[in-house]
Amino acid sequence: MLLTTLDMPQFLICLTLSIVLSLLSIFGLNNLILLYLKSKLCWRREIAYISANVSEWPNVSVHVATYNEGDVVSRLLDSCLRLDYPADKVEVIVVDDSTDETISILRDYERRYYPRIKVIHRSERTGYKAGALNEALKYSRGEYILVLDADSVPKPDFLKKTIPLFLADEKLGFVQGKPRYLNAENSWLTRALALINDWFAVFLQSTLSGCGMIVSFLGHGGVFRRRALEDIGGWMSDTITEDIDAAYRVQLRGWRAIFYEEAESFEEVPPRYYSAVRRFKRHIKGPIQNLVKHAAPIIRHREISALKKFEALIQLAYPLVYPLGLLLIAMNTLTYLLVPGAILDHFWHTGLGYVCSLLMLLIFPYASIIVSPIPSMLTIAIAALFALILLPRDVAVRLRRADLKAMLGVALIWNDNLINCLIPILEVIAGGTGEWIPTERALSHRGSVMKDKRAKLKEGMIRVTASILLLASYAAILHLNFSLNSIGIIIPAALWLCSAYMIMKG
Repeated sequence: MLLTTLDMPQFLICLTLSIVLSLLSIFGLNNLILLYLKSKLCWRREIAYISANVSEWPNVSVHVATYNEGDVVSRLLDSCLRLDYPADKVEVIVVDDSTDETISILRDYERRYYPRIKVIHRSERTGYKAGALNEALKYSRGEYILVLDADSVPKPDFLKKTIPLFLADEKLGFVQGKPRYLNAENSWLTRALALINDWFAVFLQSTLSGCGMIVSFLGHGGVFRRRALEDIGGWMSDTITEDIDAAYRVQLRGWRAIFYEEAESFEEVPPRYYSAVRRFKRHIKGPIQNLVKHAAPIIRHREISALKKFEALIQLAYPLVYPLGLLLIAMNTLTYLLVPGAILDHFWHTGLGYVCSLLMLLIFPYASIIVSPIPSMLTIAIAALFALILLPRDVAVRLRRADLKAMLGVALIWNDNLINCLIPILEVIAGGTGEWIPTERALSHRGSVMKDKRAKLKEGMIRVTASILLLASYAAILHLNFSLNSIGIIIPAALWLCSAYMIMKG
């Protein structure tokens, strides 16, 4: 009924919007499938804690790349010295590219604890983190390599929980441990960032591992078999996420990889929003670079199933949801500008419209709230009411205690990544690798990132400009083509204004 009332330009706009929604639905459906697999298949602990009677523990080298990390490096080294592992079997090799007092702190530790701690200082950041890790490999005696970041704090039993896994499986290339957070409870923002990180680093990796799919390395808190690293030629710096690149190359070479929740290592989430923005840009750019690099080898690989290939590709392609989300906003705005509002509102308030809205809400909630906000909000309200009445009392109580601030923070950050994706994707298209910039730490007293007022102002003004354009479009819709459901257009505008404030005010 809707399509028969439209002229050709209106039909093409609605068709384009439908195509964008369909592409987003692929990612949303994949997430739902993984949720199902997590609940039905992956709760089985296929990898139990192996308490093997190890007669002689193998040598382990701990590799750390640092760059002006003086505020946290002492905490890292102290945690390495506390590892419950024979002292003569573990060495810590720090490759430092710092231009500040970090090297003095490291030299002091080296003087006190050599040969347990060894420091290599580079005058140039050749290859950034990948280059530093390759340098560490040259001077290592370990059969296994534990990679940590400067803010890492591994639990003392980390090595004794991971090394037996390698001894039990000669084809095991690397084990990724479970990340936990030192500063997650500091604010609603850090709680939101921890939730986002857990989605990728814990939920996705544990589910993929349990289902025998390709697993990513998170860049820290993981142990590699040295032979596996040497088999792939070490770390490469042709992408900004050398961790994902190494993980894929190891598994494409036939080595296995697992996510092991029993081995835990603590880290920090960014303490301020602007530092989180800079990290998100790296997390958007890196997977897309790896998609370009590894898509053909994955597709051509003869020993990987079609399902495993699809999952490997879609995990690398996930950052593409952000430009698709931006296109969704643009096409939705055009739809409400050019298609009569009465026609659109009539469709969304029919039975078919409610069904479409419900499906979008299940598969990709953001799209549903932007495109059909009134049916979506009504559906959410009714579902919440029934849930509180019909669900068991303990479940209902947990729902009432849900961290709404953190969940709203997740929505704000996801919406903000629609803008964060622009520069990284343009850089990938241009073929640039980019500079590896470390994330600001909670203990940092210098605040060098926060002093970059010009960059913060630029980021903030991009968001303000986008908000003004959307609000002007909404005003035009109200004047020329009134529609109740067009109110969804102001949601991303309002969220961008919030994120602009957070960036510029810190």
